[in-house]
Amino acid sequence: MLAYLKPLSLFALVFVSAFLAHKAMVPNVVAVADGEQSNWQVQLAFVLVSLENIGLGGAVLVLVALVLDRLQEVRRDKNARCRISE
Repeated sequence: MLAYLKPLSLFALVFVSAFLAHKAMVPNVVAVADGEQSNWQVQLAFVLVSLENIGLGGAVLVLVALVLDRLQEVRRDKNARCRISE
């Protein structure tokens, strides 16, 4: 369980810092370029939204790995108990 805490906190930190930077630096900019050349606000918003998605996606992957690891552990314990009782 503690092995999953470091990557989860890292991805959460990436998400929160990118989210707060996005809201502080470019709060009313949508990360979609419409013209030939986009200005620096749109580019910054795109990078920050990308970092938010990386952080959120990484956190989800770590949580999925944690749940699968726990399910395997429960299955192993259940099999061990069955063998002991026989």
